Amino acid sequence: MMKREPINRRTVLATAAGALAAGAVTSMPHIAAAADAQEQLTDYAKHTTDGARSITVTSVTGQRLRLTAYGEQMVRVSAARAGEEFFSDTRYEMVRPESHTALGGSLQLTATTDTLEIRTAAADGLRIVLRKKPLRLEFYSLATGASLAKEDATRGISWSGTNHTVATEAFVPPPLDERFLKAGHGVLGRAPRLDRTGDTVSHNYADAAAAADNPNDQAPAIVPFYLSNKGYGVFFNTTFDTTFNFGGSNGYGFFADGHDSGGVSPQLDYFLINGPRFAQLLDRYTQLTGRPRLPQRSVFGLQLSDKNFADVSDQDWWREKITQHRAAGFPFDHQVNDNRWREGSGSWSGSWFEFSHERWPDPAGYQKWAAANGVTVTLDYNRNNTNEMAGWKGGPPPGYSLAAADLKNVKENNAVADWSNPDTRAWVWKVFWDKALNPALKFPGDGLWIDEVDDLGGIPYTAKMADGRTWAEARNAYFLNVHKAVGGEGWDPDGAGHIGTAKRPWNWSRGATAGQQRYGHYWTGDISSTYNEMRNQIRGMQTAGLGGFPFANIDGGGFGDGNLISDAFYRNWPVGWSSLAPIWRPHGTASTKDRGKQASRWPLDQSTQARADFATYGQLRYSMMPYIYTLAHQANATGMPMARAMVIDYQDRPQAYTHDLQYMWGPSLLVAPVTSDGGTVQQIWLPAGTTWYNFWADIKHTGSDTADLPYTTRTGETPLFVKAGAILPRYPYAQSSAYLTKRQLEMDVYAGADGAFEVVEDDGVTEAYRTGNRTSVTRLTYANASRRVVIAHPKGTYDGAPGGRRYVIRVHGLDAPVGMRINGGTTLPAFTSEAAALLSDGGAGSVWNAGAKILTVVTPEISVITNGGNAVTVEPSGGSFPGVGGGTVYQAENARLDSTFAIDTSHPGYTGTGYADFTGTAAGSTIAWTVAVTAAGPKRLVVRYANGGGADRPATIDVNGKKAGTLAMSPTGSLDIWATNSVTAELPQGNDITVRVILTQSQGANIDSLTVL
Repeated sequence: MMKREPINRRTVLATAAGALAAGAVTSMPHIAAAADAQEQLTDYAKHTTDGARSITVTSVTGQRLRLTAYGEQMVRVSAARAGEEFFSDTRYEMVRPESHTALGGSLQLTATTDTLEIRTAAADGLRIVLRKKPLRLEFYSLATGASLAKEDATRGISWSGTNHTVATEAFVPPPLDERFLKAGHGVLGRAPRLDRTGDTVSHNYADAAAAADNPNDQAPAIVPFYLSNKGYGVFFNTTFDTTFNFGGSNGYGFFADGHDSGGVSPQLDYFLINGPRFAQLLDRYTQLTGRPRLPQRSVFGLQLSDKNFADVSDQDWWREKITQHRAAGFPFDHQVNDNRWREGSGSWSGSWFEFSHERWPDPAGYQKWAAANGVTVTLDYNRNNTNEMAGWKGGPPPGYSLAAADLKNVKENNAVADWSNPDTRAWVWKVFWDKALNPALKFPGDGLWIDEVDDLGGIPYTAKMADGRTWAEARNAYFLNVHKAVGGEGWDPDGAGHIGTAKRPWNWSRGATAGQQRYGHYWTGDISSTYNEMRNQIRGMQTAGLGGFPFANIDGGGFGDGNLISDAFYRNWPVGWSSLAPIWRPHGTASTKDRGKQASRWPLDQSTQARADFATYGQLRYSMMPYIYTLAHQANATGMPMARAMVIDYQDRPQAYTHDLQYMWGPSLLVAPVTSDGGTVQQIWLPAGTTWYNFWADIKHTGSDTADLPYTTRTGETPLFVKAGAILPRYPYAQSSAYLTKRQLEMDVYAGADGAFEVVEDDGVTEAYRTGNRTSVTRLTYANASRRVVIAHPKGTYDGAPGGRRYVIRVHGLDAPVGMRINGGTTLPAFTSEAAALLSDGGAGSVWNAGAKILTVVTPEISVITNGGNAVTVEPSGGSFPGVGGGTVYQAENARLDSTFAIDTSHPGYTGTGYADFTGTAAGSTIAWTVAVTAAGPKRLVVRYANGGGADRPATIDVNGKKAGTLAMSPTGSLDIWATNSVTAELPQGNDITVRVILTQSQGANIDSLTVL
C-alpha cells in the first residue's frame, strides 16, 4: 500500500527576514594575494599551441595555464596545478556541449622576452597580455585599447584552503567608475539591488548550515556570470560554490570552494566575454550556454491555478471556473494544476504523478474540451512524493537515490532523486510519459512544474552521487540535471517515447542552474506576500534576465503566510505588475474554504474595481501579443530579456544603475510598478534624449538625466511610458491566444521620432520555427517628418499564416488631424470610430480622437504576398481632414446581457473586444444598449450578427419598450462570417434611449454590435 503522509499542502515559507543575506554576503573571504595564497602561478617555462584555437603555458613549477578561443569575442582561461589534468570540456554542462567545437575561433600569438601577446581574430575582439615573471593575465579591448581586467604580480590565479580546495582569480582593484551586475539571484528570486559594485555575492544551493537555520531557503538562480559596464563579462565554469567580490574591502575577483569534500578540487576555469554593449554580452553568453527555450505562445497568456480551492478543484471545477471567467470577458490561456489532479490524497503529500480516478476520471475528455477552448495545461510534480511514483527504487545504484546515511538530515528523505544518474532521469521521464504525456493517451499536458527539488541542503558535501562526484560539486548542477531529464533527454528527442518537435515544452522548476535555459525554465518559489518582496522580485526578474533566463516566472502576489492579501495589493501586484512581466500568473495563499472567495486568485471573485483593473490589463496584454511574443522570439534568438534592466538600453548613464525598480518592457515601453498602496509619489527616471508618453493619458514628458519625474500613484495603475518613435503592434483582443486573429494587424505609433519594429509570428506551438525556419517577419516603419507609415509584406511563412490582412494604424501625439490616404489613393472618408470605419461600405477610413490626439487609419483587407515588398503605405494625402460621417457603433460586450448571453471571442471578425454569444435554449433572451440621440427622428438600427445554423434565428427590436421591427438573422454560413440586419425606427432625443434585441426562438445568433445611423 502506498504511504499517506499527514502533510496536506506545500511548505509555506517563514517570513523573509534575513533571506537577502544569500545575495549580498559581507563577511566572505577576501580575494587571495601573495601573502595568504598557498600556491600561485609561478614564472613562465614554455608554451605550446593546439591548432589555431588554444595555447597552453607551463610554469617553472609544472602548473599549466590554457587559453582557448570560443569564437572571436570569447576566451576561455583554464588553470591546473602541477600533476593535474584539465577537466574535460563536458564536465560541466552549463556550457552547451556543442559550443566547445561549434563556436570555433582562433588566437594570434606574438612572443617577446617578457610577454606573450594573444589576440582574437576580430578587429574589435580581445587582446590578452600574459606576463611571464610571474604568469599574470591582462585583458584589453582591441577596438579601443581600453583595459578590461588585469592581474598584477601579487594578485592572480591561486589555490588555497585545506588540500587546495579553493581556486581563485584575483584582479587588481577596479577603477572607481566600473560598475558590476551579477546575473542570477539568491534564494527565492530576491535581489537587493542591481548594481553590485562593492558587494560580495554568493548565489549557491543552500548549504547544510544554512538549511539547519532556515530549511525553506529555496529557488536560487545559480548563474556564475557577471557583467561590467567597461564592456566585458565573466562566466565562471564550475558547479562548486562560487563567490564574487566586486571591489571594496574584499578586493575584485572570484573563487570556487570545494569544501575539502574528498573528491576532486575545483579548477580555475572561466570565460572572458567581450561586448562592449550589454546586449552583445548577453548574446554571446547565451551562444555559449544555450539559447533560452521558447515556450508555446499560450504560456504568455494568463495563467491561473487552483491552490486556493484545494478542497473542491477537480476537472469539472476547472471547466466551470474557466467558462465563468471567460463569460465575464476575461482572458485565460494556461491552467496550472497544483496537487489536486494527482492520484492519492490530492494534497501536497501522499499523491503522485497520475491522474486521479476520483477527481479526474476523464482526462482525455477534458483535453478535448481544453483544445476546443484554447486552454493549455501544466501538471505538477512534488519531489517529496517521488517514492510514490511507479517503479521507484530507493538507495544508490541500482537505485535512484543517495545513500541513506547522507540523507538523514533531509526532510522526506525517502524521496530524494539523484538526477546525476542517467537511470534516474530515464525513469522519471518514463513515469511522466506513461501517466500523462504520451500523445496516444490524449491527456492534457503542455508543461511540467518541477516543484521542491531545492530543499536538500541537509546533504553533506562529502556525499557521493551516482556520477562519482561529491555533493559539494554536484549540488549546484541539481536543477540543470533535472531539466536534462525532463527536457533534453525526455521531451526533446524525436522518436518513440518522446514528444520531439511537435510541441514545445513549458518545464519549470523552483530554482535554476546556468545552461538550464536551453531545456526549461525556472520559478522563484514560495515567496512572501509583501511590497518589500515585490521590490526584491522586480530586481530578481532583471538579474535573471541578465543570466539567460528571460521568462521570469513569479507568483504574482506571493504565496504568503495563509492570510488574505488586500484589494490594493491584488490590484498593484497580481494584476498591475504581473500583467507587464514575462509570465502572468496571479497568486496568493489563503484558502477560500477558510477565508471566503476574497482568497481566490481569480478576478471574478474580487472587488468591482479589481475586476475592472483586471479587464484593462487583460485587454492590454492580449491585444499586445504581437509585441510580447516578438520579445519572446528575440529572447530565444539573442538572450535579450523581455523585461530589460534599464542598464541594457542605457549602459553609459549613471541613473540606469540606481533606478532598478523600473525596467524596459522591450525596446519601447518603460514600466515602473507601484510597490506600495496608491497615493504616494514615485520618482521615475525617463531617460533624456527622447519624448516619453504616459501610456494611460497620452501626455508627453521630456526625458531628463538630471531630474526624475514625480509621479503620484493610483492603486491599480502601473505607471507605463512609451518612447517617441515607438511602434506597438497589436491584434484585436481575444480571450485566448488561440483565438487571436492574425487577419487584422494593428499598430500604435508614437510621433516625435522615426521608428521601426519587426513583428515575428509562427504557429505558436511546434518547434517548426527552429527546425524549419517556419516564421514570418513583418517590418513596420514610421517616418516622423512625413507622417508616413509603411507596412511590408511578411518575409517567410508558417502553417496557419493569413492569406489576407486588414491594417489599423493609430498615430499618437498629433496636434491636429489631416487627410490620409492608402497606397497613393484619394483622401479617406472620416468616421466616428474604428468600428464605424470597419463596418462602412468601403471597410476603410480615418478617425480623429480630439481628446487623446490620435489619428487612426483603417485599411481594407489586403492580400498577403510572402516576400512581396510593401503591403500598404499610409501617409497624408495633402487634403484636409474630411467631415465625419457614418453612425455610432455600440458594442455588444458593453451592453446589458441577460444570463443566456456570455462574452466570447472564439470566432474572429468581431469589432471591439468581443461579442455576445447566445448560450441559452429559451426564447426571450435579451441584449440591451443605452444610446444617445442628438436629434429626434427616424434612425436606422443595424445589428451585426453571425448565424452558423441552417435556418433563420429571428429577433425583435424595440426602442424604450416599444417594438420597432423584426430582424430575420438569416444563416451566414459560419460563426466566423458576420452579416447585418436593420430596421428603421423613430428615436427620441436624449442620452438614455434603450434599444433592445429580443430573441424569439430557442436558438439565437451571436451578436457583435448595434449601429445607429
